Amino acid sequence: MNKKINKVSRKCGIDQSLTKTGIVIFDNDSQTMIHHEIIETKLDRTDALDSFKRVAEIASRIEFLCDLYKVTSVRIEGLSYASVGQATRTLAGLHYVIVDRLMRASIDVAVIAPTALKKAATGSGRADKQAMLDAVREDDREQLSKYGKTKGRFDLADAWHLASLLF
Repeated sequence: MNKKINKVSRKCGIDQSLTKTGIVIFDNDSQTMIHHEIIETKLDRTDALDSFKRVAEIASRIEFLCDLYKVTSVRIEGLSYASVGQATRTLAGLHYVIVDRLMRASIDVAVIAPTALKKAATGSGRADKQAMLDAVREDDREQLSKYGKTKGRFDLADAWHLASLLF
């Protein structure tokens, strides 16, 4: 007896940061957004290992969601190499831990430069946050707009484009 195997094909976009990581998951076949969330962590200045704990928390949640939704490919926003300061080191650590965990889970990972993402989404590599949100499909934009400007709305817009656009 031959059984037809349904292979689920899902893709995920991730706009990572230590404060608010945006994650959007799309079904490849229907091009429908099936999940979106903000992974939020809070700074604890009293804990010398705070950054490490936050990185582990974010990476674990992403790993869980990718497994739960059977994600086969992830597009993650690359690092901004023009940025300076201590935060860039921590963000680089987060980026590498996420990519490592996804690769260990045999998920196809692509790193997309911020300017390439903006150009693909809006036609301009210098698009601002609002232009990125405005370029989201209308019904999905309504869902993402429920988040406040400082509560992850723009992080979700970037993640949406990472998940939905072809690179």
